[in-house]
Amino acid sequence: MYGPHSQTCVTRARSFGAKLGKVIHPANARHEPAAAVTPEAVGRAPSRPRRTGWPTIVVVTLVALLLPLRAALHAAGPAMEEGFMLVLPDRVLHGAIPNKDFLWLYGPGGLWVLAAVYKVFATHLVVERIVGLLQIAGMALGAAALVRWWGRWVAVSAVLLSVVFVLPTLLLTAIPWTGGAALALASMVSLLQARHDMGSGDDTRANRWAIAGGMFAAFAMLYRIDLALALALAGAAALWRLPRATVKRALIGLAIGLVPYVVHLALAGPGTVWRGMLIDPIFHLRSGRSLPIPPNPDHLEGIAKVIVLFDRSWPLPRLSIPQQLFVWFMLLGLLAIALVGLGTWAVRRAPGAFRPRVLLTGALFGLGMFPQALQRADSAHLAWVSAIVVVLVPAAIAELVSVLRPSWSLARVGPIAGLSVILATALLLPTFTARRYIALVQDSFDLPKTIAITRHGRTFYIPDDPALAHSIESLLDAVAQEVKPGGRIIVGNTDLRLVPNVDSFLYYLLPEYEPGTFSVEFEPGLTNRRGTPLTGEMRRADAFIASDRWIAGWSEPNTSMQPGDPGPGEVLRDEFCLRGDFGGGYKLFLRCAAKTAEG
Repeated sequence: MYGPHSQTCVTRARSFGAKLGKVIHPANARHEPAAAVTPEAVGRAPSRPRRTGWPTIVVVTLVALLLPLRAALHAAGPAMEEGFMLVLPDRVLHGAIPNKDFLWLYGPGGLWVLAAVYKVFATHLVVERIVGLLQIAGMALGAAALVRWWGRWVAVSAVLLSVVFVLPTLLLTAIPWTGGAALALASMVSLLQARHDMGSGDDTRANRWAIAGGMFAAFAMLYRIDLALALALAGAAALWRLPRATVKRALIGLAIGLVPYVVHLALAGPGTVWRGMLIDPIFHLRSGRSLPIPPNPDHLEGIAKVIVLFDRSWPLPRLSIPQQLFVWFMLLGLLAIALVGLGTWAVRRAPGAFRPRVLLTGALFGLGMFPQALQRADSAHLAWVSAIVVVLVPAAIAELVSVLRPSWSLARVGPIAGLSVILATALLLPTFTARRYIALVQDSFDLPKTIAITRHGRTFYIPDDPALAHSIESLLDAVAQEVKPGGRIIVGNTDLRLVPNVDSFLYYLLPEYEPGTFSVEFEPGLTNRRGTPLTGEMRRADAFIASDRWIAGWSEPNTSMQPGDPGPGEVLRDEFCLRGDFGGGYKLFLRCAAKTAEG
């Protein structure tokens, strides 16, 4: 049918078409599926995010964190949580091993990092809070990097939502959650960047990002092992249908990043780590820390009642505090499911598109984090999950609008979507978000009346209660007079069958003494379980500090006030004598002279 010349033309045309196909679709040159990522599939997002957007994002982050910083640095911290984030890394510096030498429910990474920082800058409250500030900044910037494909204003809204949700919860306490979440976000951003670069034909760069994504995921689990589920879901979505070599590099990065866990297992022992990080928090602790699901819309329960004392006036109509908590929990669950549904639909609609893949990855990560809200439905845990789930909503709105109204530009849709979600958050949940953030900003210009307790160059802030401050200072002076440096001290309460909370910060203010217990933090179901080591520790202790203020006001609908092993209390009754009652629930017990002589 064709002559020799025609056949030559057809052959050349086919050759040219094949070469052109390899240039336009590099994935095809490697025999990848048709759904592989391509630059054209990124949609309205630029093939690379605009560099001019990052200065705006960074400036907004700095302003959002600096405005309330002065008040946050001088605020009264959580007595147990901030106390053990000061004490336990300091113990690591002196050779103690998490899980083996003290109770620790998380990964060792947060303690190792703080210990290294304390080694350089000294164990001090300001140092710990600066680390907490950096962790919150990491979360905000990580959220912005995740949604930057929808434009700078969606990224800016992510920063603001992240800060407003996270900062008011535990202020600047350097808890492992914020550090782990920041690293997890870095992992998602890196894996998605690997996917994008692979679609752009830059295999070398993509493989480097894949290794980084795997390592960030491992580092996140070094902070919180329970991030594994969220990371697995998000990682699977980000790496789906990428070349095997890229996936392999992500797994190599994960393996490299998990090497420190091998060290921890060798130091603490596999059984000890398994029990301390998985069995105890999942099975033994839950009944003593869980709260009703959903939260009661009629009244606050348990320690959550404390928020009423700090709530300030709000010029706009708002739901009651219990109703806000109830609505928050319900909406958060609905949003987590809806985002996964929208992301799945968007990916199926355009399998090779990039932005839908980003949305699905973030949505699956949020869904994997939602068990945190189920474990304990209080404002802190809801805020931690919201800093991922709600932050994605402006991006989801922008993506949906871009499908329904293709002619509308992201430059127009992004600011409206971001502002709408910020306003909805402020109007629905002002007590837990906008009002508390604004209060911190106001207090930064007129510092709140907290009281600084300072000893040996170490400072801890307590609420504005001169009587309480006098009690603590008198107690510390009495300990210094009565107990020799190097002695073992245990902090608890006079009824050691009950362990809902503890003033761990007292160990921080008494650095010349050794914490005499495995349970620097008290946890119901663990510290007071039958056969608790606290009984033997009380027999070896030189002094016991009672802080009964937590027992009087603690009432949660769980087993936290269920009496446990009576052994430690019996030792306190039989072998210790009251040295002084300093008011405010603080008492000092020393070993009775007769018992000491008999020993």
